[in-house]
Amino acid sequence: MWYFAWILGTLLACSFGVIAALALERAEEAAAKGDKA
Repeated sequence: MWYFAWILGTLLACSFGVIAALALERAEEAAAKGDKA
């Protein structure tokens, strides 16, 4: 059942990448507005 763990790990890595990209985008947007959030 190694493939199940592999799929879970891949999905976890992808979701982490998406969340990190959204967080970076939001931080850049806040920096452009001059907010300190």
